[in-house]
Amino acid sequence: MKVLIVDLGSRMNKTGGQARVAAQLYMGLRRRFDTYYLGYETEYIEGKKDANAILLKRSAALGLGVRKSRVSEWLPVRMGYSLIVTRNMLGLGIGKNELAERVAKIKPDVVIANSMQDMVLLKYLKDCGIRFKSVYVDHGTISTNVKSYFSKEAIPLTLGSGINALGSRDALRKFFGFFDMNVALNEKHKESIARFTKKVTCIPNGVEVRAGKNKKVEDALRKRYGLDKTDFVVLYLGRLFERQKNVSTLIRAFNRIKGEKVKLVIAGEGPSAGDYENLAKGNRNIVLTGGLKDAEIDAMYGVANVFVLPSNWEGFPVTVLEAAAHGLPIIISKSIMLSEYAIGKKHPIAFDTKSPDDLKMRILELCRDAEKRRAATEFSAKLAKKYDMRKMLDSYADLLQNV
Repeated sequence: MKVLIVDLGSRMNKTGGQARVAAQLYMGLRRRFDTYYLGYETEYIEGKKDANAILLKRSAALGLGVRKSRVSEWLPVRMGYSLIVTRNMLGLGIGKNELAERVAKIKPDVVIANSMQDMVLLKYLKDCGIRFKSVYVDHGTISTNVKSYFSKEAIPLTLGSGINALGSRDALRKFFGFFDMNVALNEKHKESIARFTKKVTCIPNGVEVRAGKNKKVEDALRKRYGLDKTDFVVLYLGRLFERQKNVSTLIRAFNRIKGEKVKLVIAGEGPSAGDYENLAKGNRNIVLTGGLKDAEIDAMYGVANVFVLPSNWEGFPVTVLEAAAHGLPIIISKSIMLSEYAIGKKHPIAFDTKSPDDLKMRILELCRDAEKRRAATEFSAKLAKKYDMRKMLDSYADLLQNV
């Protein structure tokens, strides 16, 4: 069986959970199927010597770089971008006819889509006479955040996908109905998708528990970013996109911490980077690294003492599992707490999503209390074991054979 993993969403970000999952599926399923990748180069897929990876070129001319201005968040700009660029597949870095020819040569049996933008491509490929089954992996953006037809979250779907719909609910019904199967990352999102289609299942993300640490890379990161081994390092790793990630609350919490040897590392790229730099200006205990290479990402978990994810919404964030696999205590916002995280009666430490003071308190509790750190580390080890990546890949393999 030939399986094509598509991730046009990686055009905006070289790192992040969505790109990580696409890479996991591409490389992890190749032991069972002939897998191919169509998307952009990420820190997880370089593809320089990989004949099965169709790597597209990012187009800076259309403002598709990883760092954008706040103008791109204006509603009229997003509407125009979706109508003109997304719907017409402009700025892909390859002509759509050439792209269809390359996919036709693969002759995929199943195509796995990882973003809303992928549907436009899949529709075009089918219009070109290419036949395949399709699976959509919902990373949490559509199933929970499309509230109205012209909301910022809805526009890439309602205007960008080319769906003719009578309102947002009709657009969702037609979107999920387009695919032969939809994958939700948690049961709550599965219930949301089930309102629009019966073709839905739940497969949580997984993580590979890696043995050992790369002390050489860790030491290089400490030196580069001024992190002493006696510092208590708090890590955020992910997209810098305020509307979803809520990193401003984390920065405000840190701006209120005084007299402690605590440092915050914010690793990632995105349109909110400039805003975060301004918010953190003057605080020498806050470091923004920009994007990191895959080996550096892995090592940064080793440098950190605790991981924080303050998001307003998520699907099943890979970064939480990666932090758990590295034995880090985890603090997450209450907005993204999932029943799937429960191990017995225990959950990750949670804070009020919009409260810098509550987050500050949770951070300082872990900094000052060795017993709480030990208990949180023990919980993380169990969480990583619960969501071993092999279980995820087994579930996808079963799905692909029966779709």
